[in-house]
Order: sequence, then structure tokens, then C-alpha cells
Amino acid sequence: MKAVQQQVRCLAVLVAFVLVVLPRAAWAQSLSPDLGGEGTGPVNTMCPVTTDEPIDARFTTEYNGTTIGLCCRKCLTKFESDPTAYLANIAGLSTVALDGHTGHENAGGQEDQHADHDHEPPVEEDAGHNDGESHPHPEDVSMSSSPSNDDEHDHATDHDSGSKLAAWVGKLHPPATHLPIGLLIGAAIAEGLLIFTRRDLFRHASAFCVVLAAIGGVTAATLGWFNGGFVLVDDDWVQMTHRWLGTGTAVLTLLSGVLLLRASRSSTEPVSRRAFRVSLFVTATLVGATGFFGGALVYGIDHYAW
Repeated sequence: MKAVQQQVRCLAVLVAFVLVVLPRAAWAQSLSPDLGGEGTGPVNTMCPVTTDEPIDARFTTEYNGTTIGLCCRKCLTKFESDPTAYLANIAGLSTVALDGHTGHENAGGQEDQHADHDHEPPVEEDAGHNDGESHPHPEDVSMSSSPSNDDEHDHATDHDSGSKLAAWVGKLHPPATHLPIGLLIGAAIAEGLLIFTRRDLFRHASAFCVVLAAIGGVTAATLGWFNGGFVLVDDDWVQMTHRWLGTGTAVLTLLSGVLLLRASRSSTEPVSRRAFRVSLFVTATLVGATGFFGGALVYGIDHYAW
């Protein structure tokens, strides 16, 4: 009877953790200032980083008092790291207009004298160059040097990390995550029913789900490293949280499988089973949190907001 009461207490603590701690943490992070967009609406309709993608109103930033829209969190991070590299890709907005507040003022706050100087219009041929080489127009140089979407854009991974094969393998990560997520939650439900019903049906169901979840979890975590790149620290805190939560969940899934095997062979089955249950319930909670941050990579940290 005491063992059942202890197990009920463990379940109550885990439920309280899921219902209280995680939502409060997510709410606190949803106030992160990097989601911007408090002023007027974005001046652009297409992403300046990945130029063939429409903007998402949830991913905006302020630059010199102008609201710029991006298509995803990764593009937002890249734009904020070097805004001037992407300004030429914003239709109807010139770099000079955005930089006018800072680029044409000297240290004393006086305007640059070049602002009043009318430059001569460019001639079609440069008389000073007789080497026969072709010199592109300055606008062509600025547009060609600006970042483009030569590499395939994927909201779920970094645009510049890894080889083409690694990036392709990494695209298998999102569908691979559904198997361990469903199996771990199913195993936790089956184990909970076993606690209250003592029926062997749920014991077998739990064992079946845990074994498959261990295989699927390791596979999904490996594909996730291909997807996000083999780095220990990401520029985006959401991606880094998702990376290490997923890796930790895979390790705990393997641990749960080992504890299950030990419980099935141990003479002190109740004690060993209790350790397995604690590991299983914690892992099921973590896999849910991992999925939450995986969705936040694409839709933003507040994607479950009502």
C-alpha cells in the first residue's frame, strides 16, 4: 500500500511540474524582445534574407525606427547579426534611407558635407580604364554581393551549416521525431494504468513502447544533429534548448530501457520497477518539452498562445 502511495505522489509531482512550471517558463520566454514588431507594420512583404519567402508577422525587428519583417526565426537572427548586408533586398527601401540617421552624421552630430554635393551622373564608359575589362554598375555590385537564396531554404535548419548530403539527411529529423514522442507518451500512459489496474496487458504494452522509443529516440536525435549542425552552442537560444533537450531525452530513453530490462530480471522487482517508472515519466515530460521548442523554431516561442 505504501508503494502505491509513493507512486501516486510521484505522479502528482510530475503532473504539477508539467501544468505549472513549464507553462510559466514558456510564458516568461515569450516576452523575449527579439520578436520585436512593437511599432508600425513591416515595410516589406518578402524576407530580405531568403528573398523568395513571404514574411511572417511574428518575426520582426526594428532598424533605425523602421520595422523589418522576416520569414522565420533563423532569418531574424541572421538579419540582426548584420542588417546592412540584407537592406538591398528590401523592395522600395534604399540603404541610404535607412542609414541616413547615422551614416551622414559625424561625431559632433553635424551633417556630412557630401549630403549637399551633387554627384555627376555615371558615364557609360570609364575613360580612366583602358584595360578592356568590364566594370559593373555599382547597383549590380551591391545586389550581387548581397546574400541570396542560392542554398535551399529550410525553416527547420541553419542555411549555412554542413554539406548538401548532411543537410538532406537532416531533413528526415522532423518526421522521425513523431515515433519516439508518441511511444514515450504511450508508455507513460500504459505504466500509469498498470499502477492502478495491475493488469499484465499494460505491463507488456509499456515494455513494447519503451523498446521502440529507445530505437526511435536515438535515430531522431542523430538526425537532429545533422539537421542543426554539429555545434555545441547555437546562436539561437531556442535551437540550443531544443538540441540539448532532444539529446538528453534520447539518453534518458536508453536509460529507461536499461532499467526496464533490469526490472524484468531482478528479484526485487518492485524497487527496480519504481526506478524505471521515475525515469519513464521524466523522459515523457522532457520529450513533450522538446517537441514544444521544436515547434518554436518554426512558429515562434508563443505558438501555443490563445
